[in-house]
Amino acid sequence: MKPRWITSERFERVGRFVVGGAKEDVFPLLCPVLEYEWLPGWSCTMMYSDSGAAEKNAIFMTREKLRRKVMWTTITYEPDSLIEYLLVMGSDAVVRLSIGLEDSPGHSTRIVWRMLFTATGRLARHMLPRSFSEEKFRSMLGKRERELNDFLRRPRQSAASTQR
Repeated sequence: MKPRWITSERFERVGRFVVGGAKEDVFPLLCPVLEYEWLPGWSCTMMYSDSGAAEKNAIFMTREKLRRKVMWTTITYEPDSLIEYLLVMGSDAVVRLSIGLEDSPGHSTRIVWRMLFTATGRLARHMLPRSFSEEKFRSMLGKRERELNDFLRRPRQSAASTQR
């Protein structure tokens, strides 16, 4: 007996942008808990994390369009360099989100944002390519770049000043 095969469609989107902050300041912001501080409209439910934040094998859930649940698992966690999430959208799609950080001149960080989409269901085969066209992907990355840069430019209190 052989496995049954269903032909799934796969495509990838990759983009790069630079933010004004060191990798060690940017990397922690790529955590589902800290995204509440800089990503407008962000909402998640943490399902599992020993530390209470992003770490390898942490699991959280979001609700996307049409109130569909998306389960996220942190599959790679290399502080200040790379974080990868595997997103499972029911039986419709699987997405691998890889966010790499590289030093860039002037105390800034170059971000390489890579998304590998696999449409495993009929609905996703039609919706994903439209929802993540090159144009819409670039627009989404532009928003992330602006949101991160806006947050990194805001003055923050140091730990010493908040302990008084």
